[in-house]
Amino acid sequence: MMPYKYSLKDEESNLLIGHFEYICGLPSMELKDTQNGDIVHLKLKNFHFTNEFREYCTTRRHSISNLYILVLDKFGFVIGSYYYVLSSRKRVITSELIDDQDVILEGYLPTGLFQETIALWDLWKDYIPSKYAIWLNFSELQRDIWMGIIRNNCNTFANCLQHQDKTNQTYYLNGRNITDVTSFYFLLGESINGPGGYFGGCLDSLSDCLCGGFGVIPPFTIELSGYANKSINIEKILQVLREHRVTINFID
Repeated sequence: MMPYKYSLKDEESNLLIGHFEYICGLPSMELKDTQNGDIVHLKLKNFHFTNEFREYCTTRRHSISNLYILVLDKFGFVIGSYYYVLSSRKRVITSELIDDQDVILEGYLPTGLFQETIALWDLWKDYIPSKYAIWLNFSELQRDIWMGIIRNNCNTFANCLQHQDKTNQTYYLNGRNITDVTSFYFLLGESINGPGGYFGGCLDSLSDCLCGGFGVIPPFTIELSGYANKSINIEKILQVLREHRVTINFID
C-alpha cells in the first residue's frame, strides 16, 4: 500500500515532481472572504521527489510554474486533480531536492481546493467505490463540495469514459432520497456510474452528459420509486431527460 495521499505534477514537463502526505495552509470554504484569486501559501508535508524528476532536472535547467495537485487513493492511483499556479516562476535547484522535508509553495488555486474538500476526499477513499449514498446526511455545504468532487473525479477519467457508453438500459432511483435538486443528480449519477458516479449537476451539464461520453446515451429508461418531492426544479430535470428520449416511469 502506498503511504502517500497526494502527488505534485509539473504541467510543462508532464512529470510527477513527487509525493507527499498532507497539505497545510488550505483556506476554509466557510470563510466569507475566501476568494479563488487570493494567494494561497501551501506546505506539502514530508515530500518525496521522484527519480524521474531528479534525472530530468540534472540534464537541463528547469523551472516550475503551473502545477497539478493530485489526490491519490489507498493504492496510489489518481482520483482527483487540482490546478495550482505559482505566484512567480521557481527555478529548480537539484541540491535542494531533499526528501522527507516540507515543500513550501506560494500561488493561486483557480479550481478552489479547500480544507473541507480534503476531508471529503478522505471519506471518498474510505467508502468509494463500494458504498452508495454516503451523502445522505451531508450538510448543504458538504453536498456542494461533494458535487465538485464527483465532477472532478469524472473529469480526471473523462478519456476513459468516452468508449464505455451504453444504451437501452434501465436505471432505478429511490425517490424517497430526493430532497432537493442536488440529491437527484447524486442518485442519477450513482445509478448510472456506480458509487460516486457523475451524470450532471445542472441542466446544462446534464444535457452535455446526455450527448455521450458519460456512461450512457439515450434512449434509456429511468424507474423512479417513491417519488414525492415534485418541485418545479426537479420537474425541469425530468423534462430535459424526456426531451433527450429518456423514458421516465413512476413506481409507487
